[in-house]
Amino acid sequence: MPRNVIEAIGNTPLIRLNKASDATGCEILGKAEFMNPGQSVKDRAGLFIIRDAEHRGLLRPGGVIVEGTAGNTGIGLTLVAKALGYRTVIVIPDTQSQEKKDTIKILGAELIEVPAVPYKNPNNYVKLSGRLAEQMARSEP
Repeated sequence: MPRNVIEAIGNTPLIRLNKASDATGCEILGKAEFMNPGQSVKDRAGLFIIRDAEHRGLLRPGGVIVEGTAGNTGIGLTLVAKALGYRTVIVIPDTQSQEKKDTIKILGAELIEVPAVPYKNPNNYVKLSGRLAEQMARSEP
């Protein structure tokens, strides 16, 4: 049994897909990533991103993680960050589902909703989050 959220990430089972296996004569398995704590494969990505930033010295104890996301990456990052003692600021398009926005907030992130605009627009959520990260890097750990 995992002792914490971090240990639970990635410990998802393989499930035999009976119809596909029977139809092909091959053993077809599906990885049940929905059984991660944040219910998505993005939990793995969040853990890797944070551990990599720590290893490279880009993220220090008590630091802040800023991410522009349409949802699941923000959930995974926030879940991992909270467990490891980091703050998260998630910039998300206002067109995303209320459930995703609520989940991100419940997990402890500061949520910044912005109008959904094309990537080429300087106010696109990804570009805006990049500017915010640069600004916060000058004043936060």
